[in-house]
Amino acid sequence: EWKMEDKAPLAKILNNQKILNNLRDGLPYPYTEKDAEEVITSILSADKSKTFAFAITINDIVLEKAGFQFEGTLHSNAVKNGKVLDMKIYALVKKTWI
Repeated sequence: EWKMEDKAPLAKILNNQKILNNLRDGLPYPYTEKDAEEVITSILSADKSKTFAFAITINDIVLEKAGFQFEGTLHSNAVKNGKVLDMKIYALVKKTWI
């Protein structure tokens, strides 16, 4: 789960333009520790039965190597930095055996 100590690394990560370019539009830039603190406070105060927000760390591997499956492309679905872009959709599907 998120903790307040995550605010500095979160702000550092979201101030990397290469990372920010691959996230949803509307995140502030520069992204400050105060921005991170507000987000973490919101997550921590949310109703745990309705809100699931976790800090996921994947070090130096791509999504497919982490077990995600490519499900499709939403063409012209997002606006980022004033450009209309496609979005690739990945899912982590747990297999259940009956």
